[in-house]
Amino acid sequence: MKDKLIEKVCETCPATQWGKKSFCSVHNLHVGKIEICSEWDKYLIENQGLLEQGGQLAFINLEPALEVVQKVEEEIKDYHWMVKEIDRLAKEIYNAIASNPAIQQKLVATYGDAAGMPNGKGLRLSTMTIPEERYEKQIERMKTLENKVRQINDFAIGLGDSKHRTVLECMMDGMRMNSIARHVGVSRQRLNEIKRDLVNRLARELYSEELLGS
Repeated sequence: MKDKLIEKVCETCPATQWGKKSFCSVHNLHVGKIEICSEWDKYLIENQGLLEQGGQLAFINLEPALEVVQKVEEEIKDYHWMVKEIDRLAKEIYNAIASNPAIQQKLVATYGDAAGMPNGKGLRLSTMTIPEERYEKQIERMKTLENKVRQINDFAIGLGDSKHRTVLECMMDGMRMNSIARHVGVSRQRLNEIKRDLVNRLARELYSEELLGS
């Protein structure tokens, strides 16, 4: 995709200095070493976006793509909250299990492991801490959050650039952008570029089918 963007954008950009070396005066880099650029973003928006699929460029509609990117950005911001919410739900479910052996059996059926679960012997249904219907919804909600947290974690672990990974992990911890910039030692402009790159890459990682189907 980058080659296509260089061909379509950089060749006509006044900041590009052509000669023995194709040099960008804005990024102060050879055009082949540029990873993200606001002019590339503008080109993608004007052309309703491009997504690489199997080595080919596929067009995606702009509005759904922007919605996905916004959703991913919110998911990163909510990561710290999601971890705490998983812990809260787990405690509620644990209390429900302690109140009724039947619910313990349902959890075993869901997760396939009874190890460590409290014994509800002798407790009555009336002592349940949450209604059974709510319990079922809590289980599903916890599983959904756990899956999302795992996906974001796996993406962070797979990042090769340590600075990009640090930025993402700081965002996941809920740090403010000014604090992250100081911690990583980059300008706010550079941090915004890194953030945009991370969000776009994670969007492609998590929602490629949704983007292509939009």
